Amino acid sequence: MNRNTVLALMIVLAMVVVGVYWVTQPPAPTGGPDPATGTATSDGETASKPDTASADAPAEESSDAEQPPDETQADAEPVEAGFCERDFDATEARSADVEALRAAGGLVYIFEREAALDDPYGCADYYLERGLDVDAVDTREDTEPLTPLFFAIKRNDPKMLRFMLDHGADLNKRAGVANADGERLKPLGYAYNLAFDDTRIDRNEVIGILDSALTEQSATGGLTNDGS
Repeated sequence: MNRNTVLALMIVLAMVVVGVYWVTQPPAPTGGPDPATGTATSDGETASKPDTASADAPAEESSDAEQPPDETQADAEPVEAGFCERDFDATEARSADVEALRAAGGLVYIFEREAALDDPYGCADYYLERGLDVDAVDTREDTEPLTPLFFAIKRNDPKMLRFMLDHGADLNKRAGVANADGERLKPLGYAYNLAFDDTRIDRNEVIGILDSALTEQSATGGLTNDGS
């Protein structure tokens, strides 16, 4: 046999071997196992796993079930309004407020909250007309012992200062923290002392109002113009 014939026979033999191999292999299954839902059966069909999630989950409570009462809300008492947020027409009910306000700091207490009040000056007028003292010293332990006039000076508030003077605040009453000698300052001296302590704040208007008031008082037969 020539070379070409041998080559052809070898190709035919190789094809026969491949064909025999494929014929003798077992058929592949048509379906495989699904890990999430089940396992494959002998005929390729998948057997489903039982759904245990719903069986193991606790039963949800009905949203319509009656809820227990909120004891915190039931026991809570209404918050009483501040001295300046009450019904001022009910004068009899407000009569006890003067003493309570005096213990709370008096006019100083009111003007500490000035920014949050609709009419702090009207509120102050109301209580002054009913016996609140314009010269009462704030005796609360956590505050400086100031009269309302001293408080206005400390705030550097000309409007508040004039309000106190218009209601007869004493220009010669001493208040504030005592010095090393145990002495307290008068209003004008207190204003000067604050000005010296912090020169960044312009207190000239407040000092001028106090000085003018003392001059007027002296001219009308009051005490001498001594701001110390």
